[in-house]
Order: sequence, then C-alpha cells, then structure tokens
Amino acid sequence: MNLHDLREAQANFIKRMDDVLEERKHLYKLRTAFANQFSAKALSNLKVEDYVIGKGEHTFCYKIERELDGLGRIIGATADKFGIYYGRTKHDSTVKYRETKIWGNNSITAYNNIIPAIKQLIEAGASNDIDTILQSRLSPMFKGKILSVYYPDRFLNVFSDEHLKYFLKFYDLDTKKTLRLDPVLKRETLLDFKNNDVVMKNWSTDLFSYFLYNVYPKRPIKKPAPIVIALEDYGDFDFPFTPTAEEAKLTIVQNDTFNNITTRQATSGKTDYEKQNRVNKKLGDRGEKIVEEFERERLRNIGRDKLAESVDRVSLKSDALGYDILSFEEDEAKRYIEVKATRAKVGNVDFFLTINELNTAKELDNYYVYVVYEILSSNPKIWIIENPFNPQNSKISFTPINFKVSINVKQ
Repeated sequence: MNLHDLREAQANFIKRMDDVLEERKHLYKLRTAFANQFSAKALSNLKVEDYVIGKGEHTFCYKIERELDGLGRIIGATADKFGIYYGRTKHDSTVKYRETKIWGNNSITAYNNIIPAIKQLIEAGASNDIDTILQSRLSPMFKGKILSVYYPDRFLNVFSDEHLKYFLKFYDLDTKKTLRLDPVLKRETLLDFKNNDVVMKNWSTDLFSYFLYNVYPKRPIKKPAPIVIALEDYGDFDFPFTPTAEEAKLTIVQNDTFNNITTRQATSGKTDYEKQNRVNKKLGDRGEKIVEEFERERLRNIGRDKLAESVDRVSLKSDALGYDILSFEEDEAKRYIEVKATRAKVGNVDFFLTINELNTAKELDNYYVYVVYEILSSNPKIWIIENPFNPQNSKISFTPINFKVSINVKQ
C-alpha cells in the first residue's frame, strides 16, 4: 500500500462525500424499512412464503438480496445460500420449495431451523458476540449481509471472500493468518484498519465499503485486459498473496568488477528518474510489508514472540525517520531497517537513497539495508546488509542524480 496514494484518494473522496451520501440516502431508508419490517418479533411470525426468494418482491430474501443490492452484493451465489427457496433447478424444471440439506430433509423442517438461526445471528450482532456469529450455520455471504443490514454501524458490507482477500492484500494486511480467517474475521481486520486510520476512523462502514469498491483500490477485475506498454509502470503490480521470503547470502565486491551492469538493463538516451521513482515506490511499499513479516518470523524463531509483535513499519506513520522498519535484536536492542526492493533475481543491485536516509545511516550503529529481490514472486529473497554507510564501505559507489536549486529574486 502506498500511503501517499491513499491520502490523495481520501482527500479527493472527502470533496465529494456529501454527494455520495445524498446518492445513497434512499438505500439507507430502504435498509431502515427492512429492519423494521423484519424485526425479531416479526420474524417469529413470518410464514415461509414471506421468507423465500421466488415468491415475489416483498419477501425477506428478495429484499435483502435484490432491493438492498446497493448496500453489498450477494447476487451471484446460488439461492441455496438462503437455506430454502422456491424455484427450479438445472435438472428439475418443477417449481417447488427446495431446501439445503444442512437445514433438514424437507422444506418445513428446514424453514423451522433457519428462522431461529437468523434470530440468533441478529441477537449475536446486537451483543457483538463474534463467537456465536462464527458458529452460525448460515452461509457466509448471507450471514454477512444480515449483520450489515441490521447493524450498519458495526459490520462491514463486503461479502465475497475473494474480494476480502483482494482488499487485504492491497492494504498489506494479507498475512498467512489473516487469509485463513473466516470471512467474518477478515471483515473485522479491514474494519480495524479503517478504525485505526486517522482519516477514515470516523467514516461509516458503508462509506468505507464504497471507498474500497469505487475509489481506492476499486473493485477487483476478474479478467484484466493486456497492459499497454505505455502503462506498464502505472496501476498496481500483480503481487502474490502472502509471499514467503528467505534470506540470500551475498558478499560485496569491488565496484569495478560490476562492469557497470545493474539490475536494470542498460538503455540509450536519458534516464526517466520520475518513472523510476514511481516504480521503486510501489515495489518498496510491498517490500516493506515482506520485510515486516520476515522480521516477525525471525524473532519468533528465536523465541522472542513479544518482540515479534512489536516490530513496527514506521514508514506508514512518517517518511522523516530515515528508515522503514523498526525491529529488534534478541537482546531487545533496536534494529533500524531501510528496505529496497527489485523485480530482479538475486545479484548486482542499485537503488536510490535520500539524503535523509544516508544521514540516518551515518548516525545509527544498528542500521541495516534489506534488499528484497524477486518482489513479484511468491518466494522473494532478502539480502541483509549491515550498515554500509557507517563507516562508508569503499566498495560501494554513489552517483548524485538530484540537485536542490535555490534562486533569490527582486522586483
């Protein structure tokens, strides 16, 4: 995730937030009307024909799926998600009540089991009883939609597990643990991210969902079109889920043995430094996420679980510190890590270093540079370089590429 891109997207979204709220006002009214019509008391007296999809536009299932579609889509999954429905199948054209077997062997039994399950879910939502919500046998998408409709200020209206994984990955929340979570807990992880963001913490869950799907990063594309060459360094790279990094052991040699070959192929003409910076920023952001997880695992492997939990990706808070990750040694001493990432395989490397990063490296003893190779693979390699700038490693060359220009004028 690029924090600056996120802030820019948030700033632009806030400018039109009032218009978005106005556009969605009718959906909020429909949601309130639905919750009132199908209150817990009303559900106790609900007849099967007032519940199932296939019996008109005024039933519980029709309204929550179709009428409230703008508040989170569950259309697409089969009607089995409701436990019972009225209709036909591919193999049987007879229109009749059809039940999902986990609820019973006939429609009456199924319906008599489903309604109490829905009421229990609504009660669990009211008391924020996540354990009971997790144990509910209602289908994941249906469960999520019910919770977000009855408690829109508490539960996020993103229901597809694939979409949840996509958003988790985009915001660098895709650890092995989070991706294995139940969709209920994946939504909780995204909400925690929102609620801990200084800009989004006061947004409604619906505005947050709208932002995810329509602003940043926008809904996932199932079959992306081929990238036009001119656009290959724009947009988002296809980073794999939860990459597993391993350390690469390398030795720095005299620069003259490089024969001036770098990780980028030599090209004629002027170097597009703006383009390089744009690409390096996107790769670097993902590299930081990989190094953060790598450091946590390193500390866990030496039995320092509490220290592992304290590893901090400080670059998300400030660019002014001169390093990206705050980690620790076994004796609890701080380890300061600057991350550089490349798509190239393990080998020679060149990267950009700001004057702030260089000055920080000269000031700190326990400063490291972590070079993440093969950043687009599921098994990136990390070369750990102990501070090469304090003292200055004579085998490393520096090439100045930027200058600050100051001009005084008078009128």
